Amino acid sequence: MKKITIAATIFAISLSGAVSADAADLVRVGIPEASNYMFAVLDVGTGAHIFEKHNLTIEKTAFPGAGKLQEAMTAGVIDLTVSGNTDMALILKGVPQKAVAVTAGPPVDMALVVRADGDITRAADLKGKIIGVTSPTSLTSWLALDLARRQGWGSDGVQRAYVGAMSSMVAALQVRNVDAIIGPLTGGLQMEAAGQGHLIPAFGDMKVFITHMIYASDSVIKNNPATLRSFLQAWFETVTYMRANRDETIRLTMPATQLPPDLAAKIYEVETPALSTTGRFDSQAVATLIQSYIDLGIVETVPKDKILFTEEFLP
Repeated sequence: MKKITIAATIFAISLSGAVSADAADLVRVGIPEASNYMFAVLDVGTGAHIFEKHNLTIEKTAFPGAGKLQEAMTAGVIDLTVSGNTDMALILKGVPQKAVAVTAGPPVDMALVVRADGDITRAADLKGKIIGVTSPTSLTSWLALDLARRQGWGSDGVQRAYVGAMSSMVAALQVRNVDAIIGPLTGGLQMEAAGQGHLIPAFGDMKVFITHMIYASDSVIKNNPATLRSFLQAWFETVTYMRANRDETIRLTMPATQLPPDLAAKIYEVETPALSTTGRFDSQAVATLIQSYIDLGIVETVPKDKILFTEEFLP
């Protein structure tokens, strides 16, 4: 009886070891905002079992903004981030990460919104007006600056008011502290549906740009390159799946975006085509991006590309 018990114990230990060896790799992924459709690729990949197929378990954490996200990356509590383009400039400020893939090019997920009851109906009406943006070094701040330049007004063609998150921008617009705001398309569509705002086309002609990227911690790049490669493979398989499976993609992203079916379908049609299928870094888009960092005062000189990003781990 004693021999049987010992044998059973040894078998159990060996079985446990076999299960452990085959256990999925845990990947801790941070995002700066919970409802952005561009980040919901993670939800689709999980719901469609694509990450699981690559032996990965995704632990997604939504942080209240890019600042907190970068604090988490610096502290080593997350492995990867899916975030906006300005995070790449923070590599030069000491954040231990590198951009490893482009996830979205043109800023189709950003919207210029004015009051529904106002007299501003086009971008050309905003000369000299106040546009609400999140912060001085944000993508929204640079988009306002670039809008003024493309309209031929120069860098001082509009005034930028730094009012924080989307909820604060909506409030500023409603009480007429600003004449327009730049924020996520999801929020803009919700405002328009509620009769609180009107969307003005402003960024659709920006064809050469990088809006969102995947960043990997220096630790993951050094110690877990195989896991990083598997994650990127699964990510781009998910993008392909999303393009081919409209209804299922809408269903899987709605819990994250918190949009009703009609707006969720509209977001799908607008933003899915902008998702990169390769992750490659276009040299002209990178140059535009680095110039935006200089325009915003984040950096003073053009850094070497190798410091900021790598294509080594792309499928």
